[in-house]
Amino acid sequence: MRKLGIALMGVTALAMASAANATITVTSSSFTSYSGPTSTDGGVTTTIGYEDTGLAKPTFTEWLSFTNTLAGIYSVTLDTSSRSVNFTSAYLTDGTNNYALACISGCSPSTSSIEFWGLDDTVIAAGNYTLNVLGNNSKTGTLGGTITITALPEPGTWAMMLLGFGAIGWQIRRRRSSLALAQAA
Repeated sequence: MRKLGIALMGVTALAMASAANATITVTSSSFTSYSGPTSTDGGVTTTIGYEDTGLAKPTFTEWLSFTNTLAGIYSVTLDTSSRSVNFTSAYLTDGTNNYALACISGCSPSTSSIEFWGLDDTVIAAGNYTLNVLGNNSKTGTLGGTITITALPEPGTWAMMLLGFGAIGWQIRRRRSSLALAQAA
C-alpha cells in the first residue's frame, strides 16, 4: 500500500507540472488594425497579427505596444503587399534593449519587389515591448505581419516535473532492491 501511495505522489507531481501560460495584452498601436492575441498549443504559443492600410507618405513610423507576463521565445515577421513600401528599419524594444528585424527577401531598392523582414527565435524576458516599423511609401502602400511568442516554462514548473520524475525513479529503484532481497531469501 505504501508503494502505491508513493507512486501516486509521483504521478500527481507530474500532472501538476503544467505548461507555462503567458498573458499577453496589447496596450496601444498606431496600426490600422491588429488581431489577437490568439493562443494555441494550450496557451504556450501566442500570436498577434497587425496591418496598416493607410501608410503616411513619403515616410512612415508605425508601432504596436504589448505586455508579456512570461519570458518567451519571440519570432516577429513583417511584410508588405505593396511594391511602393520600402522598410528602412524595424525593431522590437523594451525601452532598454533593441532586437532588430533583418531583411529576409526583396530588400534591394532596384528590384522593386515585395519586402519580407523577420526576427528569428530570440529568448526575451517578460515585460513591456514595442514593435517599431519605419519606412518609405511612394504611393498607396500597406504592410502587415505577426508577432509570435512561445512561453518558456517557469522554474517552478521544471522543479515540480523533476520532483515527479525523481519520486517515480526512487520508487522503481526501491522496488527492484526489495525484489532482489526477496529472491535471495
